[in-house]
Amino acid sequence: MSSSDDTTSPSEPPTDLVSPFMNLPTELHILIANYLIFPDIIHLKLTCAYFNHLIPPLSHRELLDAELTDFAWDHDLYACRYCLRFRPAAKFADRMLRRRRRRCGRDAVKRFCVDCGLMPRRGAARNFTYAMLDRHKNGMKVCADCWDERLKRQEHLYGEVLGDLSSAYGCPSD
Repeated sequence: MSSSDDTTSPSEPPTDLVSPFMNLPTELHILIANYLIFPDIIHLKLTCAYFNHLIPPLSHRELLDAELTDFAWDHDLYACRYCLRFRPAAKFADRMLRRRRRRCGRDAVKRFCVDCGLMPRRGAARNFTYAMLDRHKNGMKVCADCWDERLKRQEHLYGEVLGDLSSAYGCPSD
């Protein structure tokens, strides 16, 4: 076998492995990406580092629109307004998935995940001493301030209900 048969040396990558799509100008890549919908735009971002840096992350409005796709329905995914990610339903509090903040609800733009809800804001440290169970019986940490506020509301509500019941039945109040 002669050396003239070898067109490439072993150290050089073969040129036929480079896709013609990758040889297109960056401007065309951006124009093509603008026509892609979810989840195709995410799949393109995941193909290589070039497209991951070229294509900007989805905006909150785009994530809310993507919630309506079959992919999001099948995987029970919801958009978080703070971290701008799709998260499974188990990562959200029950109130974030019901009523006005449900999928297609009028306050869906205000939905946020548990992790973002528990993050300290403006440098305020939170003391996580209490735990609650969510609808899936998973433990979640709740800051002491939020827990105390919940207990105050609960005691106030029970006081009103018990006061109404005792007056309705003619019981003497303490």
